[in-house]
Formats: sequence, structure tokens, C-alpha cells
Amino acid sequence: AVYVPLPGVGTLAKENVNCQFEKASFDLIVKDLRGKSYRLKKDQLEHDIDVDKSKIVIKADKIVIKLAKVKGDYSYDYWSKLTDPKRNDKKKANPAASITELMKDMYESGDDNMRKIIGETMLKQQRGELGSGMDMGLGGLGEDGM
Repeated sequence: AVYVPLPGVGTLAKENVNCQFEKASFDLIVKDLRGKSYRLKKDQLEHDIDVDKSKIVIKADKIVIKLAKVKGDYSYDYWSKLTDPKRNDKKKANPAASITELMKDMYESGDDNMRKIIGETMLKQQRGELGSGMDMGLGGLGEDGM
């Protein structure tokens, strides 16, 4: 839960306090509290939240934002901090995995010649026969007009 101290907030009408929940963010807006409006917006939460189960509780001098955790593979994720600016970086696949995925797609959608060339290249790579340069070993790929 996130505790937001705002003296006197409990006296406001409920329509003056609103919180929009998204999968990885929330946006709390308090309108016209003693002539001022307040906003607390947090993007890139450390983990995803359940939008439908998340809610706010308005007390006399504070707002409690209850973020409902999304259940992971084994249990609920442990949160060590509210936001994680590196969250998007973690979701990006590493370059080697991207190349492997590309090669796999090319193999599955390619013709027999393409499959043969990719299969030979992967076999050479596993044996360590390819150089360490950018040459992927696709030696015959563009030679016959492809």
C-alpha cells in the first residue's frame, strides 16, 4: 500500500478524489482540497498490478492506495521498491536471443534451400568452425539470386 498524507482530504466529496490504475502505473488526482489540486503519478511500477482489484481508501488525513499484486508463476512477486526505472530494460531481449529467434523464424518460413543453409550454419556454429567476425556463415545465401 502507498500512504499519501493530505490533511483534510476526508472532508472532500468522493468525486474529487480519483485514481486511474494501469497495468504498470497509477495516477492519483485530488481536486479542490483547500483551493488546490494534487496529483501523484507513478509509472514503471516494479511489477504489474491487478487493475480491477486495486483501489483507494480515503481516510480523514490521508489516502491509502492499495495496489493488488498479480500472481506470478509460483506466488505473488516480492516488491522491494515501488517503481523500477530499469523495468523496460529488463524486458528487452538480449541480442543473441533476438538473432536466434530471427534465424528460427527464417528457418520455419523458408524454402528447402534456406533451411539447408541455415541448418549448415547452425551446425558450423555449434562446432566452432565459424569466425568471430560478423560473418554469420550464410555463404551461399545471396549467390543464386535470392
